[in-house]
Amino acid sequence: MRRQSILRGLLIIVLILFIAININGINSFLSFHTDKTVEFGHSTAVVPQAWNTTKEANVKDIVKTPEALTNGYIIFDHWDDWPEDHITKISEAKFKDMENGSYKVLKNDQQIMGGVNVSKQYFSNPSRNNNVTWTTIGVNYVFAKEDTNYTIQVHYFTNQDYNNTTFMKVVDDSVDYDISNIHNKDYNAAVSAIRHGFDKIVEVFPH
Repeated sequence: MRRQSILRGLLIIVLILFIAININGINSFLSFHTDKTVEFGHSTAVVPQAWNTTKEANVKDIVKTPEALTNGYIIFDHWDDWPEDHITKISEAKFKDMENGSYKVLKNDQQIMGGVNVSKQYFSNPSRNNNVTWTTIGVNYVFAKEDTNYTIQVHYFTNQDYNNTTFMKVVDDSVDYDISNIHNKDYNAAVSAIRHGFDKIVEVFPH
């Protein structure tokens, strides 16, 4: 019985290695493109068509990173090496520090976006503007991809936007595209697959 378990474990390693080698080749092929990108930390994000970087758009006052994405109305800021892969009090504390004012959680959600599990938190910052119907709403997306924890913050839009399902679907669709095109420059699919494969073996044969 133990021999069968060992054989099963070895087969898993071989399968993982085979998949990893092929995935690495596919990633190399797909990475050859002429899309405009922004860099943040050790990662990159693709600038969608008809969008600009905030440097190109000369947007400075509410950007929270050196270079973000904008369609002229909302801004997408990115962070890699986030301390967690889903939203807890740890993320909330960091988000609150970014706002330089009040941070009010409106709603939490979770869904698959860009092929990964994403934790979402809608928030408002009423102290940001005297007119609370103006630009005080944002949404944070926290997820793990390519062995790195990421956060995307979309800000700011109005209460009317927040209650407009069509607008919010456009935001989610844009974030879905963004997540699909975020890449960790230090990521090696083969090495990652082998490491995760050995983790699985350890689970099968615990000490």
